[in-house]
Amino acid sequence: MEHGVALGRMRGLTVTVHWSVVVIVWLFAWSLASTLPGSAPGYPDAVYWVAGFCGAALFAAGLLAHELAHAVVARRSGIPVPEITLWLFGGVARLAGEAKTPRDEFRMAAAGPALSLALSAVFAAVAAGLAGTGISPLATEVAAWLAAANAVLAVFNLLPGAPLDGGRILRAYLWHRHGDPVRAAIGAARAGRVVAYLLIGLGLVEFLLGSLIGGAWLAFIGWFLLTAARDENAAVRARASLAGVRVAAVMTPNPRTVPESLSVQRFIDDHLLGDRHSAYPVTHPDGTCTGLVTLAQVRVVPPVERDTTRLADIAIPRNRMATADPGEPLVEVVQRLDRSTGNRIVVMAADRAIGVVTAADVARMIDVRNLAAVGQPAGPGNG
Repeated sequence: MEHGVALGRMRGLTVTVHWSVVVIVWLFAWSLASTLPGSAPGYPDAVYWVAGFCGAALFAAGLLAHELAHAVVARRSGIPVPEITLWLFGGVARLAGEAKTPRDEFRMAAAGPALSLALSAVFAAVAAGLAGTGISPLATEVAAWLAAANAVLAVFNLLPGAPLDGGRILRAYLWHRHGDPVRAAIGAARAGRVVAYLLIGLGLVEFLLGSLIGGAWLAFIGWFLLTAARDENAAVRARASLAGVRVAAVMTPNPRTVPESLSVQRFIDDHLLGDRHSAYPVTHPDGTCTGLVTLAQVRVVPPVERDTTRLADIAIPRNRMATADPGEPLVEVVQRLDRSTGNRIVVMAADRAIGVVTAADVARMIDVRNLAAVGQPAGPGNG
């Protein structure tokens, strides 16, 4: 999901659409346009296609609303949500933090399916109203399809396995029952693998019984969930291995900084060509950090404008940087690593950059902690 198109920002939340959304919208539009003539005959083919695309677009809007519901509840729980991405299998609300309590986890997870069920009820009411008046059988069928599609979306997401919403609800329950969020997350990830294998099995059965497209699609979704559940399990174990580690133990201290008044060309000549670094905190003359410049910002400057463009003009501004305090737990800040913030966390003290944390730094710490744990005798805290 790295290659998406940003539609815009809403209250600090970036909404991104992956190219695969075009595929799913087209598939839904084609499906609707193919089935509508049987339930609402008498219209030209072009009208069926328009109705199909309208229905598919409204369903995509429902997916966005589903993810926005997660984001709204997460923010009310104090968890930043910098980005929502819509893609082939629905949407992902990227959380820059973890739920603090099982109650917060449950509320965040349940918000999306609850909204989808509400949309299903709204579209069902619209379909019933249109059917009662008999004004437009075509619009009635599209509304009925949207009611069914949103209901299926809600029910599918409630399957009890991570990374689905039902898996998050299961995690909240296990967390509440056992009091251990890591154990709960691993249990939800394992349940996700079980759900994935069941979907793959059902898909293969359908395929063998003659439903080629439906069986292949169900098996493909199961395969995707299996991969996602494995990634979820790996992420949980990685977070567990970082327990107790502070940012100061991982950061590269005393990072090279560059003045904001430096031109892009001088920056390339004096720093990029001679150093191995690819990101630099940008500083004001008084030494305070005002931004971060990376290769990504430099690439967008045309060669003819490099002499007249200052780093202050292209740097990621301070209010959009990923920052951390040296005493913060590392596990709470790793999710701030993001391409929109240069894939760097700038460690700050008194408004000055005193260190930088990269994904490579975090990965090395995970490897070191895992190596240290291998071979330790079982005992309190090691079993």
